[in-house]
Amino acid sequence: MIEGKQKALALAAHIGYLFFGIGYIIVPLAIYLFYDGKDNFVAGHAKQALMAQAIFGVLLAVATGLTVFVVGLLLWPFIAVLGLVWFCCSILACFKVINGNMYHYPLLK
Repeated sequence: MIEGKQKALALAAHIGYLFFGIGYIIVPLAIYLFYDGKDNFVAGHAKQALMAQAIFGVLLAVATGLTVFVVGLLLWPFIAVLGLVWFCCSILACFKVINGNMYHYPLLK
């Protein structure tokens, strides 16, 4: 049975980006490192959140760099759609956590 503390930690991993940017990678990484091998539910959610946020960050950096230096405004719709998909997936992950279920981000099985 999944307890409230486990759910709270898993939620923090998925929405760590709301902690003024510092939690973007640090929150899920710290949770994953602390709970790896101790709690599969919390560590699994933290790992999924960490991978999704790292991949989103790299894609955003590449797209932003291309927008600034090469393509101009053509990649802004891509950046907006990518951000919206990532945000919706993190909110869906939060609902899965609240129900005590595992969640895997699309393409990150």
